[in-house]
Amino acid sequence: MSGISIFSTFILLGTQLANYLIRQHYNIKEEKQPIDHKQKIIKRIFLSLLILIVTLLFIYSTLQLTLLIAIGASIFYTGYQSLVEYKYAQEEKQYIFHFVRMIGFAIIFISILFITQRIISIEEVVQDEELFDPGTVEQLEIENYMRNGDRSNERMITIEDSNLINRLFNTLFTLEVRESLEVNVDWEEIYSLNMQDQPIYYIDVSEKLINIGYTTYEIVGENPIYELLEEMEVDWEESAY
Repeated sequence: MSGISIFSTFILLGTQLANYLIRQHYNIKEEKQPIDHKQKIIKRIFLSLLILIVTLLFIYSTLQLTLLIAIGASIFYTGYQSLVEYKYAQEEKQYIFHFVRMIGFAIIFISILFITQRIISIEEVVQDEELFDPGTVEQLEIENYMRNGDRSNERMITIEDSNLINRLFNTLFTLEVRESLEVNVDWEEIYSLNMQDQPIYYIDVSEKLINIGYTTYEIVGENPIYELLEEMEVDWEESAY
């Protein structure tokens, strides 16, 4: 989510800078209020509906859907404003600024769709971001607990068997995932794989989600690593948590 936030901020600042440079280059006066009373009413109605819809979506739906609808509505509104300004006050050139903002919102909208719908494998994530080298991991500490519940039943195991470690990583790399924007998600039961002397030192795996490289991904399709961890016949030890 942080990456998308930074990218969106960069795009919005870029549109502001573009508008400033256009205004200075063509010596366009400061933007005026909506052209007439009707436009003022439309603007207020739109903003009120947008705030209401975004609030309801934030409460009852996913963050991804909320963002897409909010940005989609912003594209529609800035496009509408640009069209009205072009049609009724073309000589003032104010429509240019709404059009630039519309392009900025469209770029953000398409980027969010691309990031959240693009399916990749965990192996690609690890290799592209150079998160860790499975061939150099000699010891793997695994913790099993309920994140949102009572952690009194937490258990752990330290694995030094290279064959089992390789099997776990090979299974992990078969996962197909897509990036999740959700902040408050129900992780339920978690297996935390902890490594030493690696760029990242832990991977959290649940039935539907995986956190790796400080980014949360939604698991697409089957989750063989979770099943393997569930069925793994090892001597678990009670954690001192």
